[in-house]
Amino acid sequence: MFFMTTLVKILIIFLILAFAIYIIFKNNNNTNMKQAKKNLIIRKPAVAGQFYPADKNELNNLIDSLLSGSRNEFGTTDAQILIVPHAGYIFSGSIAAQGFKTIENKEFDTVILLGNSHQEFFTGLALDGNDAWETPLGQVELDKELINKLSNNKLININSKVHLTEHSLEVELPWLQKVLGNKFKLVSGLFGSDNNLEDLKNIAENILEIINNRTLIVISTDLSHYPNYDDAKIIDNKTIDLILQGDAKKFLQASDSCQDIYNNLSTCVCAWPAVATGMLLSSRLNLSAELLDYKNSGDIEIYGDKDRVVGYASIIFKKQELNNKNMLNQQEQKVALKLARQTLEKSFNLVNDVSEEYKNFNIFNEKRGVFVTLNKSNNLRGCIGLIEPPEIPLYQAIQEMALSAAFDDTRFYKLTRDELDEIKIEISVLTAPKKSDVNKIELGKHGVIIKSEFNSGVFLPQVATETGWNKEQFLSELCSQKAGLNFDCYLDPDVDVYTFEAQVFEES
Repeated sequence: MFFMTTLVKILIIFLILAFAIYIIFKNNNNTNMKQAKKNLIIRKPAVAGQFYPADKNELNNLIDSLLSGSRNEFGTTDAQILIVPHAGYIFSGSIAAQGFKTIENKEFDTVILLGNSHQEFFTGLALDGNDAWETPLGQVELDKELINKLSNNKLININSKVHLTEHSLEVELPWLQKVLGNKFKLVSGLFGSDNNLEDLKNIAENILEIINNRTLIVISTDLSHYPNYDDAKIIDNKTIDLILQGDAKKFLQASDSCQDIYNNLSTCVCAWPAVATGMLLSSRLNLSAELLDYKNSGDIEIYGDKDRVVGYASIIFKKQELNNKNMLNQQEQKVALKLARQTLEKSFNLVNDVSEEYKNFNIFNEKRGVFVTLNKSNNLRGCIGLIEPPEIPLYQAIQEMALSAAFDDTRFYKLTRDELDEIKIEISVLTAPKKSDVNKIELGKHGVIIKSEFNSGVFLPQVATETGWNKEQFLSELCSQKAGLNFDCYLDPDVDVYTFEAQVFEES
């Protein structure tokens, strides 16, 4: 009995000591956590109460209202880059909402915010080096690991000073907090105003090294500054077209010279280095750009002034799955054929302008392989195309291939004006080529590419149907006629075979 009593006493004393140690440890841990929080360097909001409400509830309600009024035609997307405006929410909020709506409730580990400084002049990309950014909706931690990796480039440095009072990135953060929560980490970068294309390519390559499919890139920019309402619509549509086309060089050239054309125009796009960098990234990631919404401040009822306006656009860059389900419907086919026809007519000065009806259909902004074939009296008169998805959108590829089929196919003389009425145009829109083997080829369904080091050749799917060849004849002709190889090259294990499918349609 005495032994049991002593054991109980020892156990009780042990439990009391353990509990005391736990309380001490917990208090010390809380103290350390509080101290750590005190030591965090927080970038406080600089424009809350000016560009967006400083009150948490008011800000929440405003963003909720703007998001609920936006249309999300894209549903769940694989968006990796967004271009959104950064004016006051009462001016550009409805346009910004269109972009942020597309990523609502998605999950990203890191968001890279890119814009241009409106106050400081410097070279390269300046990253903020604080520990977190704060808005009325809470704090978001900065991704210090990625920031340190990026800053190893001589064109990229850590410079928190230029971020201190800059509004263009800050205004995007409440949107991100609202649609993503505060679970992501942030990288904030501001460009100076003197970056050239080679510098931007260098910076884009460094960004590519540290991102993955759980990284979102948000480009913050407004478009034209201070032309009148009608001029702004012309200027901004040209700028948007250049962005959708994806040619960063042309975009930079146009941005550099555009203010010389219109009265009161101070810039066509205020964050042109950031936008160009986004375009370079999009090209390398093989993303497809689509315009979500455009307005200028003259369209905003509360503003009303149409003499001096600012343009706003939301543009999404997303992964584009190329497959049979993503083909042109009948109306889109008619628009494509009309576009090719009018492009040829304009080349002969038969029309002044080419219809821009294609702008009403998102598919024409996708990057797709395409062939344009010209037939005359049921005989081939020219055929040129692009197999791989090019760097340009589909509408531009159709125009360029129509001109190439007419004037650059070395098998034929250049098309003449007198022949144009006799020409029937055929367009083939392609899926992305996939490596395959000859046993899986289905004649009439698959186009085939043969590649062997310096030689290659391609037949469209309709070649087999039009010629009546069997598979052996089809492949033999492809090897010898198109690739310049032995007739049985398709049996050589060192020769690569790729297949693709095509949606083929022609003028009636």
